[in-house]
Amino acid sequence: LYGPPGCGKTLIARQIGKILNAREPKIVNGPEVLDKFVGGSEEKIRALFADAEKEQKEMGDASMLHIIIFDEMDAIMKTRGSTRDNTGVSDSIVNQLLSKIDGVDSLNNILIIGMTNRKDMIDEAILRPGRLEIHIEIPLPNEHGRLQILTIKTAEMRKHNRITPECVERLPELAERAKNFTGAELEGLVRNAASFALARNVNPASLKTLDDKAIKVEWADFERALLE
Repeated sequence: LYGPPGCGKTLIARQIGKILNAREPKIVNGPEVLDKFVGGSEEKIRALFADAEKEQKEMGDASMLHIIIFDEMDAIMKTRGSTRDNTGVSDSIVNQLLSKIDGVDSLNNILIIGMTNRKDMIDEAILRPGRLEIHIEIPLPNEHGRLQILTIKTAEMRKHNRITPECVERLPELAERAKNFTGAELEGLVRNAASFALARNVNPASLKTLDDKAIKVEWADFERALLE
């Protein structure tokens, strides 16, 4: 899965892990694999595949599916020869991963999902058919998608009557004006609007809310959040 940051790649990968009848997914943040000891990083890669290897030896084709999710995979799967350090760790991590994915003793009970916003930095050998061969772009949401995200992110406000009816009616307008916003930025927009609503209702002298029941997010708060 590749695309701009904040578009829900990690969320999609987690959902794939949930809906498949498989073992609990192993989620690996790219930089976590790096180790200060020689051979430590490669050992961590081998450990990711150890459970699947053991189960396949014991159960063969009856083995359950194992899922490994690599987040920020460009951190550990850089094109070999591109790094200038003297350790060679980056290259050996890629080699270790290649041998595990599609080596002599390759497994057929593993699904590997990778996520990155820098697909151009990843070694071509990893992306070839037979390895991570299906490339899905997760783009910026369109207007309909932005409206869905805003509806989800304001659901709690509507449930507890913390948003004015005008704001609810004008969410489609907000979605139209928030062109090129990522999902993360839309969430930030709603959070900022809530902060402005709270700030309007706080007495600076006592730092207490003037009237807790009256705090509602108004259209002016969304306008201000958009401007910021």
